[in-house]
Amino acid sequence: MENNLDIGLNEFKKMKSNDRDILIYNNLVSIRKKMGDYNFNKKIQYTWLSILTVVIGLKKFIGL
Repeated sequence: MENNLDIGLNEFKKMKSNDRDILIYNNLVSIRKKMGDYNFNKKIQYTWLSILTVVIGLKKFIGL
């Protein structure tokens, strides 16, 4: 990974407890950010599809 959060199991076991906690926390923050970005993009996609459906429906049924 580009953020150095991906390490091997042996290296993880050799780390101090505090360092392990920080690494786990940073991994969780990274995952949450990715999920947040995904949910935001999903909202944009649903909005775009709704607008597109309305416009196509208006063109087809009303003839605009």
